[in-house]
Parts: sequence; structure tokens; C-alpha cells
Amino acid sequence: MMSKPRRLHPASAILTFFKQLKDGIFPVIVLFFVNDYKFYFFIGLGVILAALIIFSLISWMKYTYRIEENELRIEYGLFVKKKRYIPIERIQSINESAGIIQQLFGLVKLQLETAGGGVEAEAVLTAVTKEEANKINKALTERKKELVNQDEFIETIEEEKEYLTYKIGLNELLVAASTSSGIGVVLSAAFAFFSQFDELIPFDDIIDRFAFLSNASITVYAVLVFLAFFIAWILSIVGVCLKFANFTVVKKEQDLVISRGIFEKHQLTIPLERIQAIKISENLLRQPLGYSTVHIVSAGGSAKDQDVSAILFPLIKKTKIQQMLNEFTPDFSLADSLNSLPKKAKRGYILVYTIPFLIISALLSFFLQPWGYLALVTVPLGLLFGLAAFKDAGWAIHGEQLTLSARTIVKSTFIVKRKRIQVIETRQSFFQRRIDLASIQSSTTSGIGGTHFIVKGVEVKDAGEMFEWYSYENQNMKKTRIN
Repeated sequence: MMSKPRRLHPASAILTFFKQLKDGIFPVIVLFFVNDYKFYFFIGLGVILAALIIFSLISWMKYTYRIEENELRIEYGLFVKKKRYIPIERIQSINESAGIIQQLFGLVKLQLETAGGGVEAEAVLTAVTKEEANKINKALTERKKELVNQDEFIETIEEEKEYLTYKIGLNELLVAASTSSGIGVVLSAAFAFFSQFDELIPFDDIIDRFAFLSNASITVYAVLVFLAFFIAWILSIVGVCLKFANFTVVKKEQDLVISRGIFEKHQLTIPLERIQAIKISENLLRQPLGYSTVHIVSAGGSAKDQDVSAILFPLIKKTKIQQMLNEFTPDFSLADSLNSLPKKAKRGYILVYTIPFLIISALLSFFLQPWGYLALVTVPLGLLFGLAAFKDAGWAIHGEQLTLSARTIVKSTFIVKRKRIQVIETRQSFFQRRIDLASIQSSTTSGIGGTHFIVKGVEVKDAGEMFEWYSYENQNMKKTRIN
């Protein structure tokens, strides 16, 4: 079937060229502005571009793939020939995406993820036709059926079957974009841009043009700051809308197929058996409105894709989460209620959140008088965060599942089945030990470093109950490690 070596689509050479060009664009720009000999600069640039074109073409010609002897075999290398053989049974998911160049040629990019995970995907086919992608999926599925128990696979007799589907609506998309934390990403990107090109931007001229602001009132400055944040907020809305447009989840037999995007389309397939845990996030804007984001923690996957690919529902009403989990991930369910932390843990939460605000405010007040005194208004904010973190923290054991809830800035609820827990750990600080409190952490396998979730300030006896629930003696499961 696919035992003969195959090459990627020639557009792969274009993608390689632009990738290499992007990686070296900043040094080239800097060299252009500091080089006094522009003629030699352009000659050198022409040589570099020609070398990149030749490198991209040869890389495309040397890259082949095939399915042979229950392995996906990839061979590549410009000067040193490299071989990568991936056993089919280790392939956990195949992610499909299409950037602008792929869409121009009617192609897709396939990323094959394994259980081990890593910084990069185990194998990437940057440019194949949709027909070829379907053949690869079909071939891998057929070979996998031959390697595992036939009972684990269910073939549908009907060619056209209605699958359970969720698609984000326009209203949900707008609410998700308006209440996301994307404004921080925009401001961070702007700061990174200015820090990279500060020598090229005529800041002195800009400052001279706005010299009249030196005598402006505090109201003018407040308006300018508001406008800056408003523009960043609008840009973040646009970015989130583009990112999650056409977001769709389809449950096909024992797989979840998640797709999204307009200009750059992504598709991810996650086997239900690979789902390690469910994480529910509520930021400061969404929690009062009753909205949450639901994430999947799955085995395998590259570190780069963990954040985006793990999103199951970008925005969903909290009252609908249980219904949607029953339909799409029936092995997981919400706890009816959580066990709250003891009152003696409240003081620790308040101090942890308030002291940093207090220290920063004191420093600003001392060095930036009189405006630094305004920082003191953030101290009550730290107090409120501490109280909220204490109130939102909790735990519950329900059947074969453990639920942990905690807050930093965002409230997160972590639902994991006992058989998916790799390690349960307890920790005690000096202050916790004095009042019989502890921190409990649950760890699962996912990506390059696993996923860890911790709740601080639980009763020691409650931590013991969780250990007993998970213990080897009672459940004939793996041993726990106690720190």
C-alpha cells in the first residue's frame, strides 16, 4: 500500500525556505542598518537567499516517508542521512492543520504525536494533499487494528453516520474573545517588539512631538492609558476570534476530532482512552458571568501544542459542563460538592497574596513620591485575591475520580481518574506543620513534563484520606511517593 518511499508536495520546499528565512531575518535587518557598504550587503543577501533556495530544494528531495513493517519510516538529511522509525502502536494522535501556504495549494500538515511527547511532534509531514492525508490516516488505522485487540475498534457499517458535534456559536465566540486574557499577550508582544527595535524607532522625535504632555493633567494621562488598554483589548478580541473561529468538536466512535481556524486551520484527533484528566478554568471576568473554559489533559503531544490543542470547549456555561462531559467524555464527571479548606488555612492565603503587594507598594511609595503612594490601593486587592483563593480551594473524592480546585489568578478545577494518577505527593512547610495543614499534589502523564495540580492548606487527615483512596494496599495500584 504505502511501502514505497514517498516525497512531500513540492510546496514543502517553499515552507522550508520561509522557515529558514524567518529564523534569520532579525540578524539580516540589524546588519542592514549598521552596514556602511550597502552594495556588499545586497550581494551577501543574494548569496544567502540562493543558498536557502538550494538547501530547501535538496531537503525536500531527501525527505521521504513510508509505512512498512508496522512502522512509519522517515528518512531525511542533507549531508548526513538520518532515519526515524516510529512503531505504529506508539502513535497516539494525528493532528491536521493548514497554514496560508498549505491552503494556497490545497494541502495540509500532519503532526504525528506519540505517548512520550516532547518539545516537537514525533513526526511532521509539512505538505501533503488531503487525499494523501486520508490515505495515511486509513493506513495507520488499518495497521493498528492488526496490532491490537479487535474488540477495541468499532467499524461503522453506514458510510454516512451522524456524529455528535459541538460548534462554537457567534455569540459564544464574541464573549470568549471579550473575556479572554489576550490583552496581556498583546501588551507583551508590543513590549517585545519595541525592545527588539528600540534602536530603529525614533523615540526622541516621538517624545518631542508629544512634549506638550509634560504639562498635562493626571486626567489626560489616565485617558491615554485607558485608550492604550482599549486598543490592546480590541486587538486581543480580533486575535481570539481568528484563533477560535469555526471551532468544532466531533466525537467519532472512540476519538474526539477538534478543529479550528480561518487563515490557519488546525485539526487534532484525541483518542478517548488517552485523556488523562479534565481541567476547568474560570478567569476573573468569566467566573462572575458563569462561563468556563474546559481543557483536555492527554497523553502524548508536543510541548508547543499543549496549550491550544488541549482546549475542548473555549467557552461554556458552567451549568452545561456536566451535560457536555457526559456526551463527549463520559468517563469524567463533576463532583456534587467540594470539601472546603479549614478556617485556619485562611490566614496563610491572605498573607501569601497580600505581602507581595505590600512590599511593592512600600518600595514605590518610598522611591516615587508622591505618586508612589497610589500603589497602596493595591494592598486591599491582594487581600481580596487571598480570600478568593481560600474560598475557591477544595477537594472531593467521588467514585474513581479525584477533584482538586485552586486559584492563582484564574480558578482551576482538576478532575482525574484514579488509574490516570501517576503520583500523589504531600508537602508541609514550617508554618503548615505547626497547625496540622499540608499541600496535596496530583501528577498525571502529559506532554514533556507531565501535568501537576496542587491544593495548599488541606487538613493532614484529609491528605491521609486521599492517600488511603489511592494507596497500593487498598487498590492494588502503583506505589505513591511521599515527600
